[in-house]
Amino acid sequence: MVNFSDISLSFSGWLRRRRFAKSLPILVELLNVKKDDIILDVGAGTGVIAEEISKLCDEVFALDPDPKKVEYIKKKHPQVKAFDGSAEAIQFPENYFTKILVVSSFHHFKDKGSALYELYRVLKHNGILVIRDSEPDARTSKFEGRVADVEFLTLDNLKTKLEETGFEIKEIRKSQNGSYFISSTKP
Repeated sequence: MVNFSDISLSFSGWLRRRRFAKSLPILVELLNVKKDDIILDVGAGTGVIAEEISKLCDEVFALDPDPKKVEYIKKKHPQVKAFDGSAEAIQFPENYFTKILVVSSFHHFKDKGSALYELYRVLKHNGILVIRDSEPDARTSKFEGRVADVEFLTLDNLKTKLEETGFEIKEIRKSQNGSYFISSTKP
């Protein structure tokens, strides 16, 4: 029997992997992945980025609010520990993860302040948080803003929110298409 949900998610994963291929080395460099890291991918979608990161370290977790995507990750990427939930209420103890990545999903978070607090809470001291998103005026942001209930923050606004939460900004990288990476640490 054909599972159309899996076909749709497979296509979505293929598309995400293809779109992000050029940016993956930047993410890996900013995360500075080590073999013994415990990494959380927040808003993991189909798990393709978590799967790539899992090739570099032993423990990668994927958090996504869509139970269908979580089941897909478990089936297609068994080396990634997937669970469903929101960024605003992460089901792990304080200081659990050494690194956290949020790739093209921050704009989906309903309460960005609570999400940043949770990311800060579950990140170990001296841990690294890398967020990749797009400026509100980027072409893809404008399109997604019309078809979905999302809010893109400017790089400056996100930087301010990170600092207000207690993060220290390490590095910012902008791309020509209006997207950016912002790397920060928990002191």
